[in-house]
Amino acid sequence: MSLTRGRWQLIAIAALFLLPTLAAMVMVFTDWRPGTFTNKGDLVQPPVQLDPQAWEQRLAEPDPLAGDWLLVLPRADACGSACRERLDTITRIRVALDRDIDRVRLIVLEPLSGAVDAASLPAGIELMAASAAQLDTLLRHDGAAMAAHIVDYRGFHVMRYAEPLDAEGLLDDLEKLLRLAKEEAERRALEEAISE
Repeated sequence: MSLTRGRWQLIAIAALFLLPTLAAMVMVFTDWRPGTFTNKGDLVQPPVQLDPQAWEQRLAEPDPLAGDWLLVLPRADACGSACRERLDTITRIRVALDRDIDRVRLIVLEPLSGAVDAASLPAGIELMAASAAQLDTLLRHDGAAMAAHIVDYRGFHVMRYAEPLDAEGLLDDLEKLLRLAKEEAERRALEEAISE
């Protein structure tokens, strides 16, 4: 009796380890993806390298962007009242990050020809310029106007948010990304950028 019970216990333990492995293999080989995701913005698949180091800084001395998460607001024209409201919302999102506030930089990205009045920007928001081709890819996606973008600490475009901006969703996604990211990797990326 104890020999039979011992065999069943061994089979049960083996099944505990083998069944999840087999299920994972089936999901990988059949390329299964969940039907819904928890992110609120549009996940950029695959992430695209934007090379923010090539952007021209307008209001400050050149400062490496590597190692920092970037919240980018593309602008093709002057910043009116709706734009100023969005900048206020984005600033509040950054403040809501609490202890992670220093890991995120706010960037208004304009064309090289200039469009945004630097005096209209609140404190804490950087004004940068990019080529028309790169700015166009951030202004619209699949015919929809884009409100904001998240760029990771290595310069990869990972999330985009269409008009109208879902501020709560953006904050939720940014908090999840920062929670999952390794601060040590961010520090190393900054050190590499400075040493180059």
